Amino acid sequence: MGERETELHVLKLRAARCQLGTALALFIDNRDPISVHSLACSGSEIVDDLAHHINQERFATHILETYPDLDEGNIRSLRNKYWNAFKHFGDRKGNPRNDGELFQNFSDEVNDHSLFIGWWDYQKVTDRLPLAAQVFQLWYYALYEEKVRLGYDFTRVRKVFPLLTTLHRVEQKRQLRRVIGKYKSDTKIKFDPRTEMKKLIIDA
Repeated sequence: MGERETELHVLKLRAARCQLGTALALFIDNRDPISVHSLACSGSEIVDDLAHHINQERFATHILETYPDLDEGNIRSLRNKYWNAFKHFGDRKGNPRNDGELFQNFSDEVNDHSLFIGWWDYQKVTDRLPLAAQVFQLWYYALYEEKVRLGYDFTRVRKVFPLLTTLHRVEQKRQLRRVIGKYKSDTKIKFDPRTEMKKLIIDA
């Protein structure tokens, strides 16, 4: 890999990290789901393409293995479904898009998946995750056990987030904030090389 290409990768990864970090911070605080979605999808697109370029494992690979009738175009369409509605006024012919139904069907739950995929690919590229993203992954596994690969040991997930699926959405998010706060001072996690120490929202 040449010097210019390496520099480009660093810049693109930083852009993705800024967007994913801000998206997760807003999500944790229950703020602005549309901005969360737009930032998460943008960051996810970058790390997915970057992982593909450096021949690293991507979440899209798992989707294609699980659903062989899909292709890369199908996956992009699924990811961009709501994102396109939020970022485009017109269609490719310049006519106003009719996105009323998409806006009505969108909810904060959609962001669970967008954030999970983005941080999953980010971890594959960097081998690290911020503490909040690590806790978010556990929270996601607790909510969506049926989506996790067979053979995964849920012992820790169920211990950290017991009976999460039985709770109202507001309480589910409160539990996410509670556990993040609980582990913030855990020195074992803090100094683990797999933990990224940067804040979710990076200072200017």
